[in-house]
Amino acid sequence: MKKYNLIKVLGITFFIAVLLTWIIPAGQFSEGTFHSEGIAPLGVLDLFRTPLITFANFIQYGMAFLAIGGLYGVMNKTGVYSIIVDKIVKKFKEKKQSFLIFTIILFTLLSSLVGINMLLFVLVPFFATVLLLLGYSKITSLVTTVGSMLVGELGATYSSSVNTPLRYFFNISVHNEIITRIIFLIIIATLFVMFVLHSAKKEVTDDEKKGKLDIPLYKKNVKKDRTPLPLIIVCAFALLLLLIGMFDWVYSFDINVFREMHQSIMEVNINGFPIISNLIGSVNSLGNWSIYDLTLILIMISLVLAWLYSLNLKDTIDSFIDGAKEMLPVALYATLVNILFSAIYFGQSGGDIFTTISNFLLNITESLNMVTMSLVSIIGSFFYNDFIQFSNVLSSITSTVYDNTLLYPKIVLILQFMHGLVMFVAPTSILLISGLAYFKISYKEWLQYIWKFLIKALLISIVVLIIMMLFI
Repeated sequence: MKKYNLIKVLGITFFIAVLLTWIIPAGQFSEGTFHSEGIAPLGVLDLFRTPLITFANFIQYGMAFLAIGGLYGVMNKTGVYSIIVDKIVKKFKEKKQSFLIFTIILFTLLSSLVGINMLLFVLVPFFATVLLLLGYSKITSLVTTVGSMLVGELGATYSSSVNTPLRYFFNISVHNEIITRIIFLIIIATLFVMFVLHSAKKEVTDDEKKGKLDIPLYKKNVKKDRTPLPLIIVCAFALLLLLIGMFDWVYSFDINVFREMHQSIMEVNINGFPIISNLIGSVNSLGNWSIYDLTLILIMISLVLAWLYSLNLKDTIDSFIDGAKEMLPVALYATLVNILFSAIYFGQSGGDIFTTISNFLLNITESLNMVTMSLVSIIGSFFYNDFIQFSNVLSSITSTVYDNTLLYPKIVLILQFMHGLVMFVAPTSILLISGLAYFKISYKEWLQYIWKFLIKALLISIVVLIIMMLFI
């Protein structure tokens, strides 16, 4: 695991951020005016306190990955998961490129149309297992699954994860620049497919040379006396339920039916006693489910599958723990990547260095400038890996600097493109670092692999933004 260790990358990134707090003054906007608060450095104790604060506030990401591991541990124990995998591998053995393209398109479209990439990561171990058994390398499996989700995020169309914060903070419709977004998605996805196909042809991994495979969350366990149909039905239903539950229908399409239905059910009472709400407890309506709900559902699916396939309590617990153990490094990294956000949000209360940087760059020119706005977005993406927080901070800053709301549709497209590109390389990208930890691929190896695609994607983004800016 040493050669794949990402702690050094995160540690260096955190140290650089701490160093910058000693150089750049903290600042904040108040009543439409920027106020510098002077140097507000993070001290020696903050080097230890910040990681602890990060774990305390972002442990939900780690819990979700542990639950994913636990689910696959139970599925392996049922003895039917291997049957499903074997059938798919056998079907696509002679046309593995077709499966590769299908996987890229599936993950890209789901990410672009729905978002919620933490949920989509649940599918990664399954598709990665098939890809690895078809003979593709780990880095091809990584880019085909996690990389495709990043492409979908970059070319987000109706993604709830992107559009909800944009509408909430910028009051921008989900249909804003939708034609531009769709065209951009088609171009960038086509480029990505060609890139993956070209690179996959040249790869011969060390594992392939040695004739062995180390497949995460997969253990060959076939029980031919059992049918995989119940597992397929339960997992498909759960996935559909989670997609409905975690997609923000209200802010995306003004659909209130799930919220109203939830309210009606919770208001059922007997003699004035709210029987349903008290029996069930606190539960969010569909469309408002969070990562905590995702974790709970994954645990429930594991228990249902254990019951359906007659696993005893010991086997259920042991298999769940085995899967969770395998995902423990991923869970730790998925939590720790939020350390830069913790550093400036909790460590620099009030003002922060990013606000100072943004104020300086955005005031270089009197009007909106694509270059300076892009730089602000790029820098901000390293600190704010979550698009909701990213949009919140940038909306406060841009609304202070630019009072013309007609500029907002152009600004949000710059934010989306630049944030999406940064997530391909940032040591604070939850999706990227989790993927690297899962496949045991070094950060350096990833950069060496993806840089050519990123340059092309950046150039395409710039061209699209330049054309867009001409119509301001």
